[in-house]
Amino acid sequence: MTAARKKWTDFAAKASTQPALFEAPEQPRRRRAGTCKKPSIPERDIQRSIVSGLKSHPDVRPETVERTGVYTGRVVRPNGSIGYAKAGQKGMADICGKLKDGRKFAIEVKRRETRNSLTDEQREFLDDYIKRGDLAGVATSVEEAFAIVEGRA
Repeated sequence: MTAARKKWTDFAAKASTQPALFEAPEQPRRRRAGTCKKPSIPERDIQRSIVSGLKSHPDVRPETVERTGVYTGRVVRPNGSIGYAKAGQKGMADICGKLKDGRKFAIEVKRRETRNSLTDEQREFLDDYIKRGDLAGVATSVEEAFAIVEGRA
């Protein structure tokens, strides 16, 4: 009357009774060496760091530092309808502000890779600032923005 005791190998042999819980995903294709894009910091992050740095600079009036440029945004009209409006002029610098001595400054922010790719409108805007005796330039980092504000660039 003694039933034969089952061995652990008896259970292992029945693997086909339970279906797979999920299908294994296909492996991604490998890229060739050197074909991956190098990571670059977006211009908006550079702008944020420059603005926060300029607000703490001793020569700058912090309440005047603003991110400018051309923006398109949603507008809710008085009758309730929604539209889009553009603000700013074409070629306007990304950051504008005033120094404590009354002079203005304009900084065009670019990534290191696109530093020399100013449009004609951007060049004219910065040249107009310089002609009036104000400070203007292109910056790719907080240090370069400080150099522009201090008159070293």
